[in-house]
Amino acid sequence: MWEHRSVSDKTFKATQRILPSETYVKLMDEVEAVVADAEKHKFDDATFMTYIPRKGPWEEIPASDHSRADARTRYIGPASAKLLNTNLVLGSSWIDSDRFKFERRIENISDYLKQKTVINANMWTPKQLFTTQTFFFCSTGDEERMGGAILEGDTRGENHLLLGVKDGKEFAEWEVILWGLGHRGVVPDSDPLDRVYYPSLMHRNVSFNNRLGWIRYSPAGFGKDASGYLMTRPNTWIWPAVNGNRETATAFNLLVNLPDRRSSFGEEGISDVYLTTGKTSLYTMMGMMQSSTVRQAFGAGSEMVPLEFHCIEPGLDEWIGNSSDEDKYSRLFEVCATLGYILTDPQVGTLGGAAKRRRLIMYPSDQGNLLTCANASQVADHALKSNYGSTVFTKLDQADFMNRVTRRFKAYADLVAASDVAKGSRWISQAEVDGEKMIGPNVHSILSVRGYDILNMQEYLDTFNDVSAAPERLMRRIIQSVATNALKTVYPVDLLGESAGPAPFEHIFNSSDDNPLVYYTDVRFLVPTSIDKLRFQTASRGADRGRMREAYAALTNADPMTSLSIQDLCLPFLADLGEDTWQTGTGINENEIIVEVTMAVNPARVWRAYLDPTIKEVFDMPKGDKGTAAQLWGDVFMTNDVLHDKMVKDGNEHYLKLLKMAYHWSHNESQKAHKLGKHAKKAAAKKAPAKKK
Repeated sequence: MWEHRSVSDKTFKATQRILPSETYVKLMDEVEAVVADAEKHKFDDATFMTYIPRKGPWEEIPASDHSRADARTRYIGPASAKLLNTNLVLGSSWIDSDRFKFERRIENISDYLKQKTVINANMWTPKQLFTTQTFFFCSTGDEERMGGAILEGDTRGENHLLLGVKDGKEFAEWEVILWGLGHRGVVPDSDPLDRVYYPSLMHRNVSFNNRLGWIRYSPAGFGKDASGYLMTRPNTWIWPAVNGNRETATAFNLLVNLPDRRSSFGEEGISDVYLTTGKTSLYTMMGMMQSSTVRQAFGAGSEMVPLEFHCIEPGLDEWIGNSSDEDKYSRLFEVCATLGYILTDPQVGTLGGAAKRRRLIMYPSDQGNLLTCANASQVADHALKSNYGSTVFTKLDQADFMNRVTRRFKAYADLVAASDVAKGSRWISQAEVDGEKMIGPNVHSILSVRGYDILNMQEYLDTFNDVSAAPERLMRRIIQSVATNALKTVYPVDLLGESAGPAPFEHIFNSSDDNPLVYYTDVRFLVPTSIDKLRFQTASRGADRGRMREAYAALTNADPMTSLSIQDLCLPFLADLGEDTWQTGTGINENEIIVEVTMAVNPARVWRAYLDPTIKEVFDMPKGDKGTAAQLWGDVFMTNDVLHDKMVKDGNEHYLKLLKMAYHWSHNESQKAHKLGKHAKKAAAKKAPAKKK
């Protein structure tokens, strides 16, 4: 099924043709040699200092007990390189060309990758230089737009998005390790002549070489057929691409399978998975869960940096308002089941280290500047842990800070995820399936939503002023617009408006029955300046956020000590210092502060928000009966026992259960609401005696 033939850069240079000539084993040796060679080089900090302009975050300030005159020395020293983590981007919708409409100063995938590398520089300490690697899993048709594809027999052109040499420069921005990480050989259902190769890349001249792989595996025409969502069978084409081991290795095993996983992945393993609720993401994730080799790569994340799934979705109401009936209902049921899969699947539940904490974070798809902000956020998570002294602006020392984070994480997880002390929340509480009551599975991961806003530096500095109204103004803006925009992906907008009482958002953040929409809110300010300069500007070591806490309590009636966290983090490499500098293209100007608002939401309310719209209407069925939205979407699928048996055999029984639960819960509730089926008979029976009287 998979021919493990490929071509390394060495072979390409010799032949000047991209033809699959080497075996997988040779390719593994080649990768290991190149990676080992890259890790040998000591980072030349003295030369690198000359690249950093003495302006912006790096300008000299008077030294004090709390700040250094030359802020650069806090970040840059003769560091040794370490690969900290790996990001997986499943399905290219996350970085769709449409995404770039919302981004500033990022126009294509090459800009995005450069930005990721530059922002990652915030994880430097004078002793350790961290880097990440990113894998993209894209489907047919994405290659050219993403700049990755080279057909068999092509040569390397100067206008290639990632490999071309620009405007007479001596070298390309990216250095090729090898070719052929993508779809090679013949996959069933694909065009055997269409062999596409991808470069695996290393970024150079910025920080430690940043490894990147492309994986492309869709058969031609995938997703365009009329048979619909469940009729395409991933086990024949996606799973062979990701479910591999030493004996039957796959393209994805190339870096996952380096002999020493710790040297390959650092301590953390895979820490961020970017996905959508679409087919490519879901099937890829399922394929990975089947492979013990790949599951090993989801490493030992601590509670400070949990394993995070980042999912991008349009607003619930926007989707419903803009779709045809078939599309609308299939989307609601399938998204409900897909989110349920990530939050409840037993195999996903065993991923991650430490206390096995995971988070699924939802972003609105129309969020401006999302790629930049999500990159900065991921780096802030790691910088908190690995570069603490350089990034956190707080009175608390690291141990106390970590204790608070761990305590909050545990307290919230106990509310939702099953544990020794908690029953845990269920995804779809129960439904009657074929006359039997079926109980929904327990949630094991935290579900959050996240939104971003950009402040200017003066607005931000005003929030430290005790006599200003800025803290209250900013907190109102955070809840009124950023939080509402983020929450619209999981809740209908009519739940999110202001109420008339003294605390206009109490219905979202607080509830008398202990069943609020939002359990916990985390506000972070990502500041593109050095910690030294910020301390100098605010004339203070620590930032007391008491005024913002008071404003939060007034607006929400929630306890700000247990349900709100506010942090200020400095990310000096986040600042774009202009065309003439190395530190450019990050997407954020020096005077722009990112406000990140993350809210842990209540899964028991979220699945209802997805399924409730499906019980509101009834439809005319082909035989003249009235039917429910569940029937409109799923009758063909629900009666297909052959397909059910196949799904169970393929290890997808859990996902099948979620689809059945969603179908039957909606169908039963809809029949009750509209008095159809057996409920119609009950209603008729109740009316009959009344007529006799």
